[in-house]
Amino acid sequence: MPIGEPAEAGPSFLRKEQNMVKPEEKEEEMIEIPSTGIEFFEYRRRLFLAGLPLPINTKNIIPSYYIIPKILPDPLPIPTNRIQNTSNAIKRIENILSEEGSEELQSNWQAGIDKVATQLHAGKRLSNGLRLGLVIKILKASWIQDGLWPKDEYGRPIKPPDSPIIKGVDLFPGNDNVMM
Repeated sequence: MPIGEPAEAGPSFLRKEQNMVKPEEKEEEMIEIPSTGIEFFEYRRRLFLAGLPLPINTKNIIPSYYIIPKILPDPLPIPTNRIQNTSNAIKRIENILSEEGSEELQSNWQAGIDKVATQLHAGKRLSNGLRLGLVIKILKASWIQDGLWPKDEYGRPIKPPDSPIIKGVDLFPGNDNVMM
């Protein structure tokens, strides 16, 4: 898609209670963000956390920037009724991968991580859900085993870079205790 003129972010189908706002109250300050990069990623992330649809580009060209509301929506509250029913198998995998660098060890791979990785790569549904952080560690372990993870001059897997810090952006708004 070619890059073209600016576009206003497409309609977001807000929840009904938000749609009932009077027209004179709907006027809000708008800002301009590039259509690529960290600001656009943050905008899309905040929409996702708020349970709102992502902006839809109705044209076949990528705009050079979007005009969006200055105040981004608040994230949905975390449900308080989540049942933490962790199976013994998941606890064992979490235990195996709990230490820094444990994804690199062949003994951990053979202790059952290989079976879970095979299921994930095959796209099969697991009997119990896994935390995203655990899935990432399992995938990293499989990439190391397959030789797809980059290595340093000593043959050890390279530590991935830290996520960039965006000034003025709270990555977890309203959540003081975020589980990782």
